[in-house]
Amino acid sequence: MQRPWLPALVLLCLLIGFRTLGAAFSHELPNFQPLPALFFCSVIFLRGRGAWAIPVGAWMISSPLASWLQGYNPIEAGGGIIVAFIALLASSFMGLSLRRKASPAVVLTGGLAMALVFHFVTNVAVWLADPLYAKSLTGLWQALWSGRPSDPMPTWIFFRNLAAANVLFTALFLLARHSWSPAATPSTVVARTR
Repeated sequence: MQRPWLPALVLLCLLIGFRTLGAAFSHELPNFQPLPALFFCSVIFLRGRGAWAIPVGAWMISSPLASWLQGYNPIEAGGGIIVAFIALLASSFMGLSLRRKASPAVVLTGGLAMALVFHFVTNVAVWLADPLYAKSLTGLWQALWSGRPSDPMPTWIFFRNLAAANVLFTALFLLARHSWSPAATPSTVVARTR
């Protein structure tokens, strides 16, 4: 029995769980959110409008909610939202190129790569926009790794947590996807070989 809505439901439940954890433990787990992996997995495993509508809709709902739970005004994010959205769309387009090669190893590696792409794009944008960063390779490295001296923690912690959330989300999604896939019966195997 086919359940085409099941992948979407699993994606949304996993995202809500991760975003809630990240917002509830924002000091212990800063940036523990799998949005790049959601965009990446959606275009690999879903077809039609759902491949794009689910991650975009989830992002539009969860981002303001997570900001609000963390004590930020979700409306004041400005250009940061646009840069984050561009980085998330990049994850989708990279996922499209891997649809035909979507083995578990490729998908897990892709989930980690999406965290790296997201971290790089968003922190380069901060480096370009923030006058506190020197516009040099040293300033770029500072934006990507240590952050400003006034920041409560270095930016590598945000990357570490983003990477962990993306790999964990991708692994959980692969496990859930495997569990709802129908097992091959001898008659279907014979039919496929003809």
